[in-house]
Amino acid sequence: MIQFFAPINDLGYGVFSHNLIRAFDEHVSKEVSLFPMPLKPDFSDATIERWIENGKKFRRDQPSLMIFQGPWLNRFTGSPMIGLPIFELDVVPEYDLCIFKTLDAMIQASHWGKAVLEQHGVKHVHVVPGGYDPAAYFQEMTLEQKWERIQKQGVSFVHVGKWEPRKSSEEILRCFARATADPKMRANLLFHVCNPFDPKWFEPIRGFLAQQGFAQSGMHFMRGETRILVPQERFRTDTRKLYHMAEFGIWASKAEGWNLPLLECLACGIPCLTTRNTAHQDYLSPGIYPDELLLSTNKTEPTREGGVWWPIHQEELTHKIQAILADPMKFLLLESHCLASVKDFTWKNSALKLQEALKRIGVS
Repeated sequence: MIQFFAPINDLGYGVFSHNLIRAFDEHVSKEVSLFPMPLKPDFSDATIERWIENGKKFRRDQPSLMIFQGPWLNRFTGSPMIGLPIFELDVVPEYDLCIFKTLDAMIQASHWGKAVLEQHGVKHVHVVPGGYDPAAYFQEMTLEQKWERIQKQGVSFVHVGKWEPRKSSEEILRCFARATADPKMRANLLFHVCNPFDPKWFEPIRGFLAQQGFAQSGMHFMRGETRILVPQERFRTDTRKLYHMAEFGIWASKAEGWNLPLLECLACGIPCLTTRNTAHQDYLSPGIYPDELLLSTNKTEPTREGGVWWPIHQEELTHKIQAILADPMKFLLLESHCLASVKDFTWKNSALKLQEALKRIGVS
């Protein structure tokens, strides 16, 4: 029995946990138990209830794996004790580090995360990547259908992620506004950045777009032929529908612990402008992922927590958006390269990688 201590919710780490445990249950072993963190799952079904029921058979001599942020890792037990902390920075707080070094083994979603832990003296770190569900995220439209939609409504972009500095949310909005300064430019941005931790997240967006001459009607902002849609509630169901509302994606993160939305969007065959730093460089494969879609992050910026992250060059993002608007078909033709870059990163692959890691740790 593998005893998982993990969150089940619709935030990044909760989605990661849910999908990894479900894939392990489906493809490796039904001997799975779940202790929801911090208290109970945000949603449930018969499978999750079975995992929780199995938790009543908890044994201290059985392997336990916790997926969460550092401070929670002192709240579980088992043998061996395995931690999979979620983090996005190149520094590890001293408190977290003390806990990490007491565990029998560590797992990280990326080789970047593994390197960060090892640089801080943490040993026995194994890589188990995140993934996507190919039954949920796949191509829905042909190139011809996308081109026909562009002819009708202009080029559409999508971005999904909390409104926060690490995601370069403000920079994406600024660059899109600059790239579409011509009032005759027919372009659209689905900007899904609801931040449940910041009740005032919508205000700076409203203020900035008003300064740029956008008229607001609810969640819609309009300037000439350019439209920006900013949903004020989180989209909790089929995120594939969000991605397929656009022909292109924009992700400009300064640092990521994995970045599931980017991976899912690429799996839908949607070329994405993106950085290739920290964790998500694992599936933006050099030689496969198109250089035309990559944003440079060759400088650093200090963070409040200490350490650094890697900001974009706003002029470059503006120019790349303009290049797509000027010749969208050139960039639509890159979809096969995007699909090839992520094809091996399914949740089934993640579960099998976890099985391999457990064997190396000594769990049969």
